Amino acid sequence: MVKTRKMLVMVLALVLASAMMLAACQGDAPAPAPGSAIDAPAGHNPRAFQPVPEGPWNTPYELPVHVTAVASHASNWHYEDGDDIHNNPWIRLYQDELNIHVTWDWVVIDNYDHRLNMTVAAGMLPDVFMIDRTTPLLFNQLQEAGMLLDLTDAYNAYTSERVRSAELADPLTIQGYTVDGRIYGIPRYYYGQIDQPWHLWVRKDWYEAAGSPEIRTVEDFENLAHHFMSEYGGYGLSVHRELQWLFRTAPMFDAYVGNIFNNQYFWMPDETGRIKPGIAFPEFLTALEYWQRWFAEGIISPDFVTMDEQRAGEDIVNGRVGIQCWWQWWGWMWGMNTVAMQQNDDAYFIPLNLPTVAGDRPAKGQIFYPNMGVIAASADFQNPAALMKILSILDHMVYSPDANLTPEELHYYMADGREHAMTGTFSRIDPLTDMIQFQHVNHALQTGDTSQLFTTGMQMKYNDSVMWINDKNPTGLGSYLQQGFPESAYGRSQHLFDNGWVITTALWGPEPVEFSEAGSTGDIIIEEVMQIIMGNKPVSHFEIVLEQWYAQGGQIKEDAVNKLYGGN
Repeated sequence: MVKTRKMLVMVLALVLASAMMLAACQGDAPAPAPGSAIDAPAGHNPRAFQPVPEGPWNTPYELPVHVTAVASHASNWHYEDGDDIHNNPWIRLYQDELNIHVTWDWVVIDNYDHRLNMTVAAGMLPDVFMIDRTTPLLFNQLQEAGMLLDLTDAYNAYTSERVRSAELADPLTIQGYTVDGRIYGIPRYYYGQIDQPWHLWVRKDWYEAAGSPEIRTVEDFENLAHHFMSEYGGYGLSVHRELQWLFRTAPMFDAYVGNIFNNQYFWMPDETGRIKPGIAFPEFLTALEYWQRWFAEGIISPDFVTMDEQRAGEDIVNGRVGIQCWWQWWGWMWGMNTVAMQQNDDAYFIPLNLPTVAGDRPAKGQIFYPNMGVIAASADFQNPAALMKILSILDHMVYSPDANLTPEELHYYMADGREHAMTGTFSRIDPLTDMIQFQHVNHALQTGDTSQLFTTGMQMKYNDSVMWINDKNPTGLGSYLQQGFPESAYGRSQHLFDNGWVITTALWGPEPVEFSEAGSTGDIIIEEVMQIIMGNKPVSHFEIVLEQWYAQGGQIKEDAVNKLYGGN
């Protein structure tokens, strides 16, 4: 164990040597001396193990407990007069309600991952820290080196039922941080799977002028695209050279593809149980046939190979295209600029379900692994129950309707995103957040009863939607299109979930370590698919491309996914 730990420290130290000067100049917020603000009885060591008081999770410790942590910091965070990252509503809450005193070893403005790695290399881990989703391998390295604390008993005994109920919504994510049945990290989770399905966004005024035709089949979509091209010029479907927007239309053909440009694949089992990437299924060839025809017919712009996202966005705003496959937050990304440029309050796009060839149901929503990272503790940490109490009080205040916070308290704790900004390492999300938010916001908009808007997020989305509905204030368009009416983006997604029309990636966890060995495998797919779409090569050519993909790293990835997630 000691030898493994030393090896890890040496490796990280070498890797990070070139980054140390950069990370050391990131403007750390000064930290008070550890424990300096703790009023403890003479001879009491708040860092040592403290007996956990009997009673529910919110029963305070009899004597002070000191917990050290680290966090990233944004230069635009807003504090009330006299407050800062070290002294703010949340820090005082832990102290006043739980007798837990949190101090930050360091708070870095940028490059949190670099600074954390330096801390690991120096062997100076704080009690509690967060490992971001962008560095998933670090968790495995630290756990294997014996540097992480087993949190299982503390999690089971001292965490609120609400926090542990996240496993009901997502029973698999915590397994990614469980080794031999023992929990070494608490997932940070995500805002909700309702965020993930993409929709077919169509320009509202053009769509209504066409008679608002029902779009159930791919043929219906093609007819609408041709109608828009005939009436307004331009082309039918917004696509750019990274192909992500086009690949997200693949569920129309029961094909499921990830963001290949960034080497992110969608994984699912074949008929034998072998997990394979979506590009390896025959349905992807069907998608290629349609995309090739769309290009030939002008539905896809002849210039898509030279378009980046900005250029494609300019065509949306300038009225050259009226259909786009995109995320649920279209209104924030393109909406305000489109309405302003077109000088028409009805020039925004509205979400429709992606159609299918048969038209018997909408296309399935693709669900990728969304976890935001993991909260872990140093193996030397003496009071893991204190961590569980902090996570529990955060969850209670931010997400529970039973908190019964007044408007003043909501502002005090959560204005300007303080529930995440000021809580740093401890920030954790309820994985049902946005589903619940949509239900409450939509109820308030339909009934006028705002009494059930118990979070700042609910109140903001409701107020923004009202701004658009009543005054056509463009600031509110994003919230309105996301969840401000029954057929909004979240309404469309909820319909998919209610009917079981979703498909989840089999890679429900961090990427296997072997992925780094495989290197970049997406380039060959992007380049060759472009040639096929433009008709320069036949669809059958993709079979050769797939063989090359497997030979150039794809086989390594597929084997690793099956080893870690499939048992094959």
